[in-house]
Amino acid sequence: MVGNGVRGEAMGGSGMPIPVAALDNDRMALMAMRGILPQLLPGAQWLWGVAEAGEAVRLALAPDTRPRLMLVDMSLDDGTGVGVCRRIRRRTDRVLLLAVTAFSVDTYADRAAQAGAQGIVSKADVPAMAAALRTVAAGGTFAPAGVKAPFGSAETVHRRLEDESEGSSSGTDGGRAKLGAKETETLRLLARGLSYEQIAAQWGIAPATVRTHAHRAVDKLGAKSLAHAIAIYLSR
Repeated sequence: MVGNGVRGEAMGGSGMPIPVAALDNDRMALMAMRGILPQLLPGAQWLWGVAEAGEAVRLALAPDTRPRLMLVDMSLDDGTGVGVCRRIRRRTDRVLLLAVTAFSVDTYADRAAQAGAQGIVSKADVPAMAAALRTVAAGGTFAPAGVKAPFGSAETVHRRLEDESEGSSSGTDGGRAKLGAKETETLRLLARGLSYEQIAAQWGIAPATVRTHAHRAVDKLGAKSLAHAIAIYLSR
């Protein structure tokens, strides 16, 4: 049965193990997920859990370590979960992606959907986490009640991202993304050595808002990490 905010079907009892992996910069969160996973998703088989974006992408794309379902934390130290989803989805439709976040799901929902995730859920909502895992594992899409992000199947988004990649490589603008004023200024100040907290104090806003500006810049530039985004910005 499909509940509020859930699109798809509940997982059937095929009896086949479901290889699951996770990317989260909080190692305690990885340990907790590994421990509770059998209760959240019966039949799940823990494959691996890592804290670094680049390692997660490498493992997800390698045939010997590729999971069927991967949980991707949206806020990372060395990149963004949105960027990880896009890098994986552009290369394959064989990995189902579920975005997870400790922040409001509205912060990342639309971008996660565009980047190829099949759903998003709050880390703090255990019942929703169970529903999301089971729905995505069954081939459906999941969004909490009230979230209208356009999540699609792995196959559909993979084809779209492949087409976009081909189009940008043959375009005349060199694929240069247009950053917003706050995104540009955030990269400029980070390049000068300021922290999220120092920038937030200058602007009179929360550090989490500065982090969001930085993550959006990483996503728009197609960078592999924040350091990569700053390097791209400085090279312009």
